[in-house]
Amino acid sequence: MTPHRLAYAAAIFLAASAQAQIVEQPSSTYTGPGQSATQALFDKAYRPYPRAYGGNEAASPNDKAFAGLFKRDPRLVGGYELFPNLAIEAGYVYLLDRGFHPIEPGPDEAPGGLNTNNFSSHLAVKYTLPLTDRLSAFGKVGIAHSVRTRTGHQMALDAGYDGATPVRRQETDRGRYLGAGAQYKLSEKASIDAQYGRHGDAASTFGKATNATGARANLKIGF
Repeated sequence: MTPHRLAYAAAIFLAASAQAQIVEQPSSTYTGPGQSATQALFDKAYRPYPRAYGGNEAASPNDKAFAGLFKRDPRLVGGYELFPNLAIEAGYVYLLDRGFHPIEPGPDEAPGGLNTNNFSSHLAVKYTLPLTDRLSAFGKVGIAHSVRTRTGHQMALDAGYDGATPVRRQETDRGRYLGAGAQYKLSEKASIDAQYGRHGDAASTFGKATNATGARANLKIGF
């Protein structure tokens, strides 16, 4: 199974897990007969916590006001918390992430357009460190898989064909995924976050054809 299919499978699994009922663990430590307090703490710390999360990190509750005029490229993330603050995560983003942009006529804006076939995905372990009640930091490490698909008549000529039929060529990059960032909760409906993600060597392999690797900041405000 290729890495991006593995990431898709993981995302589907995590989304299904999110629909399952979350079973809360007791807040106090119970010491059974013949069990030491140290053993009880160990068992509690390493008991799996069914905590699933996921969604579109790029989504904004205010985007619907611009429906039909603007759109936002997705940044899909799904995770499962194995232990407190430690999770396994899968993600997907367009190789060329234009963020919030006007809708323009063309194949890239249509469902299943070319840009949807040019993507970066990752499967990683994430550790979150709460610093205060409002501020938290996180780090990620895992595997990244990026794909660029090109189609064109000139590519057919370069490949030695007659050029009448365009050639479709797929290029891939596979490497280490690294991520780090922080989030600050301004209020119950507003937060600001900054993060950096590196999808293998996609930035050097694809050059201007990608901006999925890099730093970005978001301000989310709901009304």
